[in-house]
Amino acid sequence: MIITILGAILAGVVLLELLRLVINDVYEMIARHAKVKKEIDQIRRTAEKVAAANRDTARVRDARIALRFRETSNLQRLEKECEEFERRRVEVWHDLGGPSASGLALYSADISNSALTNGVVAGMESICPLWRHLHRARVWARTEMEARTALQQEFALADGYSVTNVRQVQGSSPPGAQRGVVRPS
Repeated sequence: MIITILGAILAGVVLLELLRLVINDVYEMIARHAKVKKEIDQIRRTAEKVAAANRDTARVRDARIALRFRETSNLQRLEKECEEFERRRVEVWHDLGGPSASGLALYSADISNSALTNGVVAGMESICPLWRHLHRARVWARTEMEARTALQQEFALADGYSVTNVRQVQGSSPPGAQRGVVRPS
């Protein structure tokens, strides 16, 4: 029985020593786990702050890009309008013939040449800058067909000219063309 008691005491001492070693390891593992968990929480909070700052920065960047795009679009539109206003501000008139013969009416037409306007004519060192502006012609002729023929002779389609909007100028009808017309008062 004494041996049994001594065996039990010895087993108890061995068990307590093992528990002391194991408990220290368990305490260390629990402490390390708590420390790692705390570091993970700190890293998560830091990552969330960085992600929020990145979202704010991206939002500001996207707003600046959109604003720059709108401003660039507006600027291009305004530059185009300015070019158009400048082009329309100056009118270059070409006179073909004069009212020398009786029975002639005054016709006007718009003339353009996209190659000259854009400055892309091969073999030409420089192009007259007047072609950036609106060109019009005055033609004295008996009929609109005669006016078109005179314009086509002067501004040939083969040379890249286009004649548009041929119209008779009001109040320039040939003398005698209004005879017999009764206007209501």
